[in-house]
Amino acid sequence: MRKTIIPLLVLPYIFAHDPEKEHLKWAQYYRMGAVASETSTTGITGYARLKRTTDYTFKDVRFFGHFFETDTEIRIRQKSSRRLLSINRFYSFNTLIYEKNTFLNVNLRYHFNQGIGWLMRNSESGNMTLEMGIAFDNSDFLNTEQKTSYIRGGYSVDYNMNLFSTKFEIDYFHQISEVIGYTSLSRVQILGELQWSFGNNWGLITGFTQDIQKNKSDPSIFLTVSFTQPLNWSF
Repeated sequence: MRKTIIPLLVLPYIFAHDPEKEHLKWAQYYRMGAVASETSTTGITGYARLKRTTDYTFKDVRFFGHFFETDTEIRIRQKSSRRLLSINRFYSFNTLIYEKNTFLNVNLRYHFNQGIGWLMRNSESGNMTLEMGIAFDNSDFLNTEQKTSYIRGGYSVDYNMNLFSTKFEIDYFHQISEVIGYTSLSRVQILGELQWSFGNNWGLITGFTQDIQKNKSDPSIFLTVSFTQPLNWSF
């Protein structure tokens, strides 16, 4: 019994923190709107995100979905990163993703990646990052299960201009495990956004997402109303 109680008493001290010194911030984000694709009818899109940041750590959980009459794109992502204390322009990260994309015949994909990132720019007007690492996924392609490993590279940039802001992200996954059935799962994932902010917490966002894999590369273009609000949480 003591062996069980002692870790429970010690854990709160290990993970204790001072919110004021760490500049702890929580924020929530929501979007709803319409999405269109060349290969499917117009559908609806939804997005939700919960973010926690301190001076040295970043954690977030996000959901985004495009729902068409016959096709579906869903991605649920959890990401954690921590700056290296001695060189705070660099950070380690790990990401876990659940994904469904009927455009690519992906019924289900569990994906994990980890590596090192470089914070190339960090200012009130925007950020720029470059990431490198390894990635693994377990995918169900039309009831055929495949376990795959990759080298991953990622680049992101965002910029704020008073009432307007932009974001661009690109991830490249190069398959390094054996190709099954002459079908490479190497892919590029792209996101681009332009946001107009109005009021205290509201915005209008237009943009596109695109997964380029083999010959399948049609973008999905969306227009959404967004809501953002900080949270006064201290844990």
